Amino acid sequence: MTNKFASAADRDRRASNAYTRGRDLYWTISLGMISNLVTLAIISSIDDTPALAISAVLIATLVFVLVSSFDCMDDLKAIASDMDDEESSTKLGAKLLGAPWYLFKGLLVISFGAMTVTQLLEIW
Repeated sequence: MTNKFASAADRDRRASNAYTRGRDLYWTISLGMISNLVTLAIISSIDDTPALAISAVLIATLVFVLVSSFDCMDDLKAIASDMDDEESSTKLGAKLLGAPWYLFKGLLVISFGAMTVTQLLEIW
């Protein structure tokens, strides 16, 4: 028994799931960036910044972005690994199977972590 889902309905379901999780990843990163830009604007424009409240927002944003993004990436990786031989031999299939998921995760940790730490240092 194979773990590959090769019927036309399975392929459609896999494509739909990949689209949905890709969209979720896009919106997660977008919302994280918007949240960081808003907190940055608040920090730079208010003399007496509510440090504790802004800190809570920054940390919550970091946790949300990392957990949600990692989950989306893990789902995309799982969807790619479920491809049958015909799908995985396409250029898109090869690209998905060879995607450097740990690099993407590391970049998210570095970029959103740096934004969070630098803003926390600015208000404390």
